Amino acid sequence: MLAKDAVRFTLIGLSAVATLGVLFYPTDEKRVKQAADAIAAAANGDVAELSRALETYASPDVSITVAELPNPVVGRAALIDLVGRAKALGPKMHFQFDAVEVSIEGKHARINADLITSLRPEVPELRRPRHSVATFEKSGDHFRLVSAEIGAESREQPEARP
Repeated sequence: MLAKDAVRFTLIGLSAVATLGVLFYPTDEKRVKQAADAIAAAANGDVAELSRALETYASPDVSITVAELPNPVVGRAALIDLVGRAKALGPKMHFQFDAVEVSIEGKHARINADLITSLRPEVPELRRPRHSVATFEKSGDHFRLVSAEIGAESREQPEARP
């Protein structure tokens, strides 16, 4: 009887440890999402915070293409400069990702997501989704942003009904 209880508790303990391992083990998908979230969170902060995040999570020659800009922004320094100038010109923009889909192929990862931009995140009417695609490359045990394409603002509005 005592042996059966010991075996039962051992199996329950091993099952719990295995479940926790699956939930909290840093898979490649989680690492890619972590890198993207860290960059977005840093863009919501100050320029120094963005610089640190890009140093960790972006390649030195990262290329960002934004629909409204005539040329892509190439390099960490150019991206930091652009964000710094934008923050100096007007109200602070807030960034977050929604509907994130990650696909991994070898050392490369791709994120399809909606980049939500807003001047006041607490007001849903001011949120503007932009379909975005980002490419990451594995470097050591984490992923680094190589390129991103950020589409134009989507101003979805219900159709007028007669």
